[in-house]
Amino acid sequence: MSRAVTAVQLAALAARGGARVLRDILGDVPGWSMPYRAQLVAQPQQLSRMINAAALPACQGPVNIRTVTVQDVPSVSSNCHNLVLSLEQVGAPMLPHSVFVKLPMESLATHWFFSVINSWRLESHFFRHVAPHVPLQTPVTYATAWQGSRFFLVQENLNANDQVTLFTNPDMLQGPSQNQVALCLDAFARLHAKHVHLSPAEREAILPLEYHLFLSPSMGLASRSLNALALSPCMKKRPGRIPAEVAAAYEQSIEHWDVLLEHWFSGPLSLLHGDSHLGNFYQIGDEMGMLDWQAAHWGKGIRDVQYFLIDAMPASELAAQERDWVDYYVQRRAVHGAPLEREAAWQDYRSLTFHTLFTIVVSIGFGALNEEQDALMTELLERAVAATQRVDYAGWLRDYLASHPNI
Repeated sequence: MSRAVTAVQLAALAARGGARVLRDILGDVPGWSMPYRAQLVAQPQQLSRMINAAALPACQGPVNIRTVTVQDVPSVSSNCHNLVLSLEQVGAPMLPHSVFVKLPMESLATHWFFSVINSWRLESHFFRHVAPHVPLQTPVTYATAWQGSRFFLVQENLNANDQVTLFTNPDMLQGPSQNQVALCLDAFARLHAKHVHLSPAEREAILPLEYHLFLSPSMGLASRSLNALALSPCMKKRPGRIPAEVAAAYEQSIEHWDVLLEHWFSGPLSLLHGDSHLGNFYQIGDEMGMLDWQAAHWGKGIRDVQYFLIDAMPASELAAQERDWVDYYVQRRAVHGAPLEREAAWQDYRSLTFHTLFTIVVSIGFGALNEEQDALMTELLERAVAATQRVDYAGWLRDYLASHPNI
């Protein structure tokens, strides 16, 4: 695809996203648009109205909220405003005494961007239509909806459950225990085995292609462009962190993006979490659940695995166990009825390390990070660079491109 055609398509996507944001702003005047500011949503009548209009079966009936109190519970997000609300309800309570509410950030630029890439709409779709059929624990969801460039999500407050362990940025820096790694890999194996035998039509009925991070008309174009544009600002913000040979493999991957898509999304496909770092897990007993499904898509299960291992474990620790952990995932896939060939899984692992690299490059290249996030992102960049070198991603890429008939 020529640069001129790509530029025109990107401009059209940007314009559509801007139009959605503008319609929402204009609709705020007569009250047609979905409220998104925390101070308005946290009003009893407004919250009751939103929940009742978009309730899911977990909400036991129409709610009538008398008072709302915003709890002082920090909840960091890169694109959302997260609230923990205490509720006093009239009559028999239809919701717990506290809930977690996810709203868009107030930044209109964030509204525009997430309208273009569909992530908020995807998460709302996931919890309304897909989560009940996923073989993992996900947060109980009481209501969700999206409209234009906005969305909201009302879920259980996991902080209120003393049986639940949530993982924070310091946990990600330190890394999980060996038992926690095994539990996470088994959770992936169960998730990936569930839908792997479905036909394309059956997959489409569950999670439509229009939401796909890399193959949908909107996000597919945006993802390639973001990844291409992010390398230079990332290297300026983190000078010396990306060696020349890694940067060269990165640029070559962008150059042959369409060819790589054929490999990354060929063969039996599974439902993936898509943003499978440790912070999106929660532990309850001897089981791992997952939250924050804004990047769910169909792909090779090993993508979730490499993303998790590379982001979760210090590079020196992972280097000593990497093949063993990939083998363990392969074993658990067989236990759950969807076996993989060991060497093929490893080669896919090598190829998909690029996904972990470009994800952190985009986050740093375009992100506005606070001090805590900055330290974490720098460490994750180092882990991703070390992984691409350790598994010789550049060598895999060279061999794959040499064997491809159209190059």
